Amino acid sequence: MLRRIIILLIPAIFAACTLSAQVNVEISQEKVLENGQKFYLHTVQQGQTLYSICKAYSAKEKDVLNANPELQSGTLSIGQVIKIPIENEISKDGKYIVYTVKKGETLYSLLKRFETTEKEFYEANPKLSRNESIRAGDEIYFPMKEKKNENVIVKKPEEEPTPNIITPRDNAKYIYHTVAKGETLYKITKQYDISLDELVAENPTLADRPLSIGETIRVPRKQAADNQIVAVTPGSDDNYGDNTHRITPVEAEQPDTANVLTGKKDFSIALLMSFETEANLRDLANQEKRKVPQKIRTATERAVDFYSGCLVALESFKHDDVNIRFKAYDIGKDNTILTTMVEQGKLNNVDMIIGPAYKSQVDYLNSLDLGIPMLLPFVTDENVLKSNPNNIMLNPSKQDIRNEVAKYAASMPNCNALIIKGTSDDSKVAASKYVEAIQNLGVKATELNFNGSSIEAIGSALVKGSENLIIMTFENEMTATRVLSQVFKLCNDYKITLIADPKIMNYESIDPNYYVEVRYTYYSDISINYKNIDVKTFISKFHNAFLCEPNTDAYIAADAINYFVPLMQKAGKNFAGIINQNYVQEGLGGKRQYVKNSGYSTNSYSNKEVYLYTIQKDYSFSIVYPTENSSDNK
Repeated sequence: MLRRIIILLIPAIFAACTLSAQVNVEISQEKVLENGQKFYLHTVQQGQTLYSICKAYSAKEKDVLNANPELQSGTLSIGQVIKIPIENEISKDGKYIVYTVKKGETLYSLLKRFETTEKEFYEANPKLSRNESIRAGDEIYFPMKEKKNENVIVKKPEEEPTPNIITPRDNAKYIYHTVAKGETLYKITKQYDISLDELVAENPTLADRPLSIGETIRVPRKQAADNQIVAVTPGSDDNYGDNTHRITPVEAEQPDTANVLTGKKDFSIALLMSFETEANLRDLANQEKRKVPQKIRTATERAVDFYSGCLVALESFKHDDVNIRFKAYDIGKDNTILTTMVEQGKLNNVDMIIGPAYKSQVDYLNSLDLGIPMLLPFVTDENVLKSNPNNIMLNPSKQDIRNEVAKYAASMPNCNALIIKGTSDDSKVAASKYVEAIQNLGVKATELNFNGSSIEAIGSALVKGSENLIIMTFENEMTATRVLSQVFKLCNDYKITLIADPKIMNYESIDPNYYVEVRYTYYSDISINYKNIDVKTFISKFHNAFLCEPNTDAYIAADAINYFVPLMQKAGKNFAGIINQNYVQEGLGGKRQYVKNSGYSTNSYSNKEVYLYTIQKDYSFSIVYPTENSSDNK
């Protein structure tokens, strides 16, 4: 996760040092063998760049990055040891390539590959007889050919780096990129989907020095870019983000979009998330000083997971003659940046908003009556949908969760539901609504007070021989621990299932055995079938992009892109009006069905699909709802 944050949000965190002096990239004599692959162990010296090191070793940049995942941020530090895959080993004196003959290879083919004459070869291998053939496993030598521009020349401290002066400009052939603070060559190559060699070929001085803030470099334009999705990573642009890169699209399905209702060919999506880049930078710096494990804020983790899922899903999108511009903004936790964005017209031509993360920010945007549908990835308060049009919750609302928990209670034989309410107003309201939802299905439901230390009257409320379903309407660690410890003591005499927010699984103060004994059950909107070919493909694409596995928010994001982008392409910013409530998306993260519950405003929906997971004796979790028999309820 930390590596992915650095790639997506804060590439300046480990900025390269300014170097001086003229330095040769010397071939290391230190080698290591790992899983049958030989590597040079190269110690980075002052002035060396990833490009110059790869050139010196005749290694491909992608192979070096694959062998050293920590380099994906595009940074090197003096004294850092990196592994260079050995394709052609170099002799100690640096004069020869040491090559091990592979099965089926001939001397003739190798002479052509290494551009060596037969005379030069036998001079380099005096022990070999001209009358004998080379054999697989033989170690042979080929003369090193003279290479140009092998030296790394870096500016002296008092000099300014020579910028790339590009005149006249050819805008049809090149993109002219102005280097921003914290950008690296690696980040720029990924931004424009080109190789490092391609970039350096157009800007030769970049091989010999670090980038300079404000300099302009030229990037060759890709051909045949008629159908493209443009994604923008959080960066500058007045704290909003202006660094674009193109995503290669392929075909994707769309639900219920047989006919195009709008003639639009260009669409814009704004992702509004609280990445808190600057705050995380400060946190990481402080953690490094204190020599403690570095980690980012939980809200940022979720935002980045969701953002990553969007990017991977967008890569698999293509529709003829349609362009999508996807921009991600770091909007912080309050309304300050949002206010400035609106004043500057940043949202004027947007067809879809994804976010924000906080209800206060959602309320602010709704108060402006922008007329733009908002997909809400984290807010679950159904009052938002009842008060505002064009709001779509990607997760089930609290009302959806209560309704599905009530159906689960109704499916249990002889169920006795006990809803525990705390001292807060939110907990009291939630408890009351749970009782109403469960009683509406003909199940007995009783409210019990938790006074801060114990559950009042729980002993007399439990029924022997019945399924006692206990629902906890709060997730504070101290109170959750006390509730579980009290319910745990009653499990020998009563059959109990306790339902609570999944957050409580993160609390270290709760004995894991408590979860098993109280048959802890949590609600979720995720059910991933890892045997599904689409899921496997998504995981593979995600891993290739970020070298880690997708989290639940990434699946939710991908499903949202696959569901709503086709609708947007069909109806523009009016897509919320054509949502089919009967359509059930078989998504990567499980089923998705967007419905209008009682009292929802115009074109406002929530995903009604809820899954209940119960812990097993081996501490694994199994879905207990919905079951095949309850599918008619779904």
